[in-house]
Amino acid sequence: MDLTHISFVIALAFGLGTLHALDADHIMAVSGLIANQRSLRDVLRFCSRWAIGHGTVLVIAGIFAFAVGWVLPSSWSHYADAGVGVVLIVIGAMVLINLYRRRIHVHFHRHDGLPEHAHWHSHHQHDMNEHADNPHRHSHGPLLVGMLHGLSGSAPLLALIPMATLKSPMLGFVYLFIFSIGVLLSMLLFGGLLSLFLKVVERYAERLLFWIRGITGLGAMVLGGMMLASFL
Repeated sequence: MDLTHISFVIALAFGLGTLHALDADHIMAVSGLIANQRSLRDVLRFCSRWAIGHGTVLVIAGIFAFAVGWVLPSSWSHYADAGVGVVLIVIGAMVLINLYRRRIHVHFHRHDGLPEHAHWHSHHQHDMNEHADNPHRHSHGPLLVGMLHGLSGSAPLLALIPMATLKSPMLGFVYLFIFSIGVLLSMLLFGGLLSLFLKVVERYAERLLFWIRGITGLGAMVLGGMMLASFL
């Protein structure tokens, strides 16, 4: 097998992985999972765990495909889509419940004789501090969601089918590895940019941040409902 063909396979795997990470259900799930994270490090950690879960499932499926010639039944992807729908609904509901518990609202204050002005703030600081003191509290959530996504949607089509057409098992696993690296880097970039954007919004327009998180929660629930309805 010549170098040109290997380079093409690697480039294809990385490109498809990068695009696959930005599927709508992936974006909504990860956005919901990181919606209430305060730290960029926590956001990147969540994105990494999601990508690791996603890649792990594909590698395991690839091993079965090459070792025993067994491929994922198409019905599995269908059931996984329904599972993703349920997860999105749960994630969206958690985001909305968290917003309700924080009870963000406006107070008017006067300072040193200055005109009365508004402050948006939260009375849920205790829970926020509790979450900060327990950084591993939800550590397995992104991993499990990523594993479910690895079975659903376009993942088997973009990763497992091209891999199965390669004659070399080694090249097939290289394809899966590079595909997963593309997913990881793309999701890290998305998560990092989203986190920085939310921090800017939080600093200058906390009320807007409240609505962004609310829309994210509702969007996740709507998309999850649509995926679940297509299964039923």
